Amino acid sequence: MKKYISLLAVLFFIFISITACAPGELAESYTTTEPIYNSTENSEADFSVPIYEQNDVEQYPGAQTPDYDGVADAVEGEYASGSVDIEYTADVEDSATSYAPTEELANTEDTAENASYTPEENETPTSQPSDESESEPEQPQELSTESKSSDTALLPTPPADEPIILTISGDGVNSETTWTLSQLQALHDGYRETIFSTTNNWPSFDHTEARGISLPYLLRRSGMLDNAASFRLLATDGYYVIVTYNQVFGPLYAFTNHSHTGSSGALVVEPVIAWVSGDVGNPRASNLRSFFGQSGPREVNNAFFVRNLNQIHVLTTSSGAWAAPEASIADGSSVPPGTEFSFLHETMDRVRIYFTIDGSEPNFNSPVFNPSTSFFQPHLTVPLMLDEDIVIRAFAAGLGRDRSPVVTFNFTVE
Repeated sequence: MKKYISLLAVLFFIFISITACAPGELAESYTTTEPIYNSTENSEADFSVPIYEQNDVEQYPGAQTPDYDGVADAVEGEYASGSVDIEYTADVEDSATSYAPTEELANTEDTAENASYTPEENETPTSQPSDESESEPEQPQELSTESKSSDTALLPTPPADEPIILTISGDGVNSETTWTLSQLQALHDGYRETIFSTTNNWPSFDHTEARGISLPYLLRRSGMLDNAASFRLLATDGYYVIVTYNQVFGPLYAFTNHSHTGSSGALVVEPVIAWVSGDVGNPRASNLRSFFGQSGPREVNNAFFVRNLNQIHVLTTSSGAWAAPEASIADGSSVPPGTEFSFLHETMDRVRIYFTIDGSEPNFNSPVFNPSTSFFQPHLTVPLMLDEDIVIRAFAAGLGRDRSPVVTFNFTVE
């Protein structure tokens, strides 16, 4: 009898422990691989992330944009010099396209989120999980599209048995360029240590640290041509993303305070191709991985953190702009009070729709109509209620294409 009483007591304790979690907390624990970064508890963290000169920082005019001279290392430690010594060994026959680090960065987030971000409708990536500072260079570098292919001749010759880990090719470069890890690490002027703010499709908000080479810097050193328009980043498993010229050369931002309650502290950041990445203050050696900033705090960027990156195609063709949002009610209609209005979009799960209801120009700080996706939290997409005459303006945006034109809808409530 005592055995049964003890067993019932244990079962009751387990039941209480489970039900003590709020439903939202329990659901989120199964959709995020890393704890949400608490910007309140970590308000003293050093967010002196790398930033670069931009003359047209319009979205966040207060964002810091100094050059690199005199910027202190954001993270102290063995990687701060920009010359990280990580042992890599080839694990397949074709060492020119594959490599394996001695320690792999683990992350396991839902792949459906990433598949929704393939820029071309008829091409589907295989599988690519997603998650989710600066040393002192010798001289600040001016951003430019000028070809720099001859600079690679100044790099040290890598050991004969060192595998090529990255190939940059396409009609947007003078010629194909290959890189080993030691060659990338030798580009001290392009070395970056950056803390990125991240948003996923749930949405969850976090920070991640990346240490590696500035993507704009690397493209210039690889002979990028003036007419380069887009960039295809490919992984060893076949997953890829396409980003636009503007999304590589900025400005994009990281937000030092970044949570579901709001974001602030915008800093201009460059995209980084990292060989060390992970939790802030505790990143680990990994295969090459791309990292991008955000146009605004609700922009989903972690699907563009391509793991096991080994190819970059520089293209002279543009990926274009997202289609503009459409309305569930014909523009100019007269409607009764209480009529529901929704935005429609041909690729709703791949964009965010930013809008205003007072006729003003929307921007990346405006409300978002669809904060989640149809496969995560569709109930967060709530129709607008039309109770008085209204002017609605909106645009669609997301990484992979340029933002859509702003559209305007007018409604009379009778």
